[in-house]
Amino acid sequence: MTDKFRLHWPVDNRTITQYFGENPHVYAPYNQAGHEGLDFLAPVGDDIYACADGEVFDVRPDDGNAYGLHVRLRHRVDGHEYRTIYAHLSEVLVSEGQHVGAGDRIALSGNTGHTFGPHLHLTLKLVGAKTPGYPNGVVDPLSYLQEEEIPAPTDLTIYTTDRVRLRAGPTTSSAQLTWLGKGEALTVLGDAGTARAWVGQPGQWIQVQRADGMHGFVAAWYVQLQPPWPAPPEPEPEPAPTGPLTVYATEALNVRRGPSTGTSRIAIALPHEPLTLVGDLQAALAQIGDRGAWLHVRLPEQPDGSKGYVAAWYVQTEPGPEPETLLTVYPTEDMNMREWPTVSANPPIARLAQGTPLTVHDDPERAQALTGRYGEWLYVETPEGRRGWVAAWYVQLQPLRPAERMPEPALAGPLTVYAAEVLNVRRGPSTGTSRVAIALPHEPLTVIGDPQAALSRLGRLGEWLHVRLPDRQGESEGYVAAWYVRTEPGPAPDTLLTVYPITDMNMRERPTVKARRIGQISYNAPLAVHDDPERAQALTGRSDEWLYVETPDGRWGWVAAWYVSKAPS
Repeated sequence: MTDKFRLHWPVDNRTITQYFGENPHVYAPYNQAGHEGLDFLAPVGDDIYACADGEVFDVRPDDGNAYGLHVRLRHRVDGHEYRTIYAHLSEVLVSEGQHVGAGDRIALSGNTGHTFGPHLHLTLKLVGAKTPGYPNGVVDPLSYLQEEEIPAPTDLTIYTTDRVRLRAGPTTSSAQLTWLGKGEALTVLGDAGTARAWVGQPGQWIQVQRADGMHGFVAAWYVQLQPPWPAPPEPEPEPAPTGPLTVYATEALNVRRGPSTGTSRIAIALPHEPLTLVGDLQAALAQIGDRGAWLHVRLPEQPDGSKGYVAAWYVQTEPGPEPETLLTVYPTEDMNMREWPTVSANPPIARLAQGTPLTVHDDPERAQALTGRYGEWLYVETPEGRRGWVAAWYVQLQPLRPAERMPEPALAGPLTVYAAEVLNVRRGPSTGTSRVAIALPHEPLTVIGDPQAALSRLGRLGEWLHVRLPDRQGESEGYVAAWYVRTEPGPAPDTLLTVYPITDMNMRERPTVKARRIGQISYNAPLAVHDDPERAQALTGRSDEWLYVETPDGRWGWVAAWYVSKAPS
C-alpha cells in the first residue's frame, strides 16, 4: 500500500452494511475466508462515484456473473496498480477507455447479480498483493477510505425547533448519530451564508457541530436562527438500563444468523414477542431506529435459547399488537422440518407426519399467500412446541380428508419412490461418495433389491436406498438418502434453466475435473440444467461449482458452472 492512494466514498450515504471478512460461513462454499469487499447502503438509482482518478478498463453486463452489471476501474500510483470494482448496478454512465476523476458519477446503484437486496458492492485489488483466503490481489478497502474532511466552524449558531435526528449524511436515509433536543444550539460548519439562506427550507441539510464536538447534518426545515423563548429546560438524562433490555419488531421481522441481510434467516419475530438484547445494553438502546445497524437478540421461549440478529430500524421498545389468530397449515405428506429455509440445511431437525397441524409463525395474510408456492418456506410451530422451517409447496390450508391420505404402496412388484425435493444421487450409500446424478421430485426411482425392506427404511435418518434412474444416457443407478424420498411423485418444475457454454467444453461422469470425460460440448450449445431452477441460476458462473445437464441429443452429465452463462454469447 502507498500512503498516496486513498479512496473517496463511492456513495452519498456513508453506511457500510457488510464489512470485509464478515460472514465466513456464507462464503466458505466459494473458497473464500469471508466477504471480499465492502457493501454500502444504496437504494436502486442512487449515484455511484469513482473512488479515485483512473481509467475504465471493463464494463460487464448482467450475464449471470455474481457481480451483475458492474464497472472496473484501473488506478496507477507510484508504480502500483490498483483496481476497483463497483457491482450490482442498474445503469452504467461511463464507457471502456474513459478517464474519470475521483468523485465523478460513473453509475447508478441496483440489484443485479447475486444479491439479497439493493446495495453497492466495492472490491479493491492491489496487483501483486495476496490476502490469505481470498483471490489474488484482493485487499480490504476500509483502510484506504478517506477520513471525512470536516469544514471549519463559523460564527453562525442555529437552533432546533423540535427534537430531531443528527445524521451522518445529508439524507433521511443516512445513519442516525444521535437525537438533538428541542432548542439545542448548533454551530454551523462551512459556508455560513449558504446555511443562513437554507434555514427553514424543506429538502436542504446543514452541516453542524454540537457543544460536545459531535458533528453531522441536520434537516434545515427543523432549525431557526433565533433561540426559542423562553429557553426549554434541559431534558432529564435517560437512566442507564439496569437489567435485560427487551425490544419488539414493528412488523413480522426476519431474525438472521448474522448482522446482514446476506445471512440466512433462522426465525420470524412477531410484533408482540419480546426479544432480549445481548451485549452492551446502552449501546444497543442508542442504535434502535438507526438504519444499517443490527441488534443481537435472544429469541423468546426457545428450548435451545437461540440467538440471532434483527435490523435495528425495524424494532421498538413497546410491544405491538398480537395477531387475532395465526394461520394453520397441514403437510400433504410426511415431510422434513429444517433449521433454515433451504434444502441444504442438513440434517433435518424433525420429521413431520402427513396431516400434522402446523401453526405458521408469520403475518397470517403473508403466510396464506406463500402456502403452496414452489421455492417458498414457512416458519412453523408443531403441536409439541418445536419451531422450524418447512417447504411451503408441501403444505395446504385445509386438513386432509381420510380419502386424501396416501395409500400404502402395493408391494407386488418393484417399489418406486420419488425425491421429496431436488436430491443428489450418489455412487455409494454415504454423503462422502461422489454425486452421479440429480433426481427431481416428479421422476420415478426404482428401488433395487427387497421392496419390503426398502419400504421399512423410508424416512429413516441415516438409511440409504439403491435405485435405478429413469431412462437416460449416462449413469443408470446410484444411492439416495431414504429420509429424502416418498412414495408419491412431487410437482415438476414449470421450466428448467437453460445455460450456454462460453467455449467448447467437456462433459464429465461426475462433478470433478478428475472424472472420466464422457463427451465434448460445443460453444453456445443449449444445455438443460437438471436441478431446481433457482439453485441452478445461483450456481451458474461460479468457480468450483458443477451443473448436471442434458444436451440437445439426450446425453446426461456434469459441466463446470464457471464455463457457462445464462444467455448465449
